[in-house]
Amino acid sequence: MSRSRSTAVSFLRARLLHDRPVYVHWAVTSRCNLRCRSCTIWERDSADEICGDDVAALADVLAEIGCLQVSLGGGEPALRDDLVEIVSTLLERGIRTRVLTNGVAMVPALARELLDAGLREFSFSLDSLDPKIQEEMDNTPGAYSKRLRNLAALAEMLPERGCLPMLNTVVTPHNFRELPTIVELAGELGFHASLIPIHLPPCADDEHRFYGQAPELRFDEESGAELREIYNEIIALKRRGGPIINSSTFLERSPDYLLEGHAEWPCRAGELFFSISPQGRVAPCHAFEDRWEVDFRDLPDTLGSADYSRELEAKIAECEGCFRPCWAEISLLMLEVRALGEMVRVQASTKLRRRKIDTRSLQRRLEASR
Repeated sequence: MSRSRSTAVSFLRARLLHDRPVYVHWAVTSRCNLRCRSCTIWERDSADEICGDDVAALADVLAEIGCLQVSLGGGEPALRDDLVEIVSTLLERGIRTRVLTNGVAMVPALARELLDAGLREFSFSLDSLDPKIQEEMDNTPGAYSKRLRNLAALAEMLPERGCLPMLNTVVTPHNFRELPTIVELAGELGFHASLIPIHLPPCADDEHRFYGQAPELRFDEESGAELREIYNEIIALKRRGGPIINSSTFLERSPDYLLEGHAEWPCRAGELFFSISPQGRVAPCHAFEDRWEVDFRDLPDTLGSADYSRELEAKIAECEGCFRPCWAEISLLMLEVRALGEMVRVQASTKLRRRKIDTRSLQRRLEASR
C-alpha cells in the first residue's frame, strides 16, 4: 500500500473510531533566538533534549500508536543541529511532518537540507508587514529583514506541487487590520495563511492559563466591532477561494476568544492530539505540561486505559479552555463535516494545482525596510 493511501486509511479509521492521535506537537527545543512579548518558552530549561537513539525510539512509538502527523516546534526548531535527522527519522516511518519556524533562523541552506530530506510542510511566522510592529512583537532588533529574506528564499525553493506551506500570523490588537493584506501576501508566495488568536502566558495569580499577562496585547471592547468586521472579511475571502487554512468555524469563533478569552469547541486533548516536550514527556496538550505528563515509552500502554480516560475527562472539564488552531482545528476536522470538506479541498489543490510564486512585493517591502 502506498504511503498516501495508508495515511488516508488511518485518517478514516481515526475519524470513525477516535482510536489514535491524528496530530502531535513535539517541541524539540525550548531554545529560541527571539524574545517575543507574548511568549515565555525561551525561559524554560533547555537541558536534556532527547536525541539520537531516543529520537528513533520516539518515532517508533508514534508510528506504533498510529500517529498521522507531527509538527516540530519549540522554541525554534532550527536551532537543533540534528533537525534534518529528526525530520528524516519521522518521514522514514511514514509520519507526515511539518516544521514550525519563526523564520529568522530558517536560513536558505537549512531549508534546502530539509527539502532534500523530503520535508514538504513548513509553517513560517509573520505577524506584521510593518517592521516596527513586527520587531516590537519579536522583541529582537534586526529580525524583520532576516525573516523576509528567508521567507522569499523558501517560497522560491519549495516545489510547485505536493506541498502545503503556511504563513502563521498571531492576531493581536496591533496587527488585526493587516490580516487581509497578509492573506494576499500568502497567496502571492504560494502559501496558505494561518491566523492564530493570541494566547498569553498566565498572570502571576494563574487566573487564566491562556489569556493572562501582557494586557496591552489583549483586545478591549472598543475594538470588538472592527475586529469582527475584519474577520467577516477574512471569512468572505475564504469562501471565494482565498488561501486561508483555517476552517470557517474556527474563523467565526476566533473573535469570541480574542474579546472574551473563551470560544466553544469540542476539545479532544489526549485523544486526538498530544504535546511532547523536548525531554520526551507527553501531555494531552500545552495546558498540562509540567502538570500531568508520561514518558513517551509508556504511551502505548497508557492510551485507552480506563484510568487514563477517567483522569483525562476530569482534567479537561477543569481546563479554562484555549483556542489554539493546532488543537481546536484537529477536533473540528474530526468532528465537523464542513471543516473536513474544506480541508479536503485544500489538500487536493496542493496536488492538482501548481503553486504560483511572486516574491516581488515581498522584495519591495524588504528594500523599504533598509
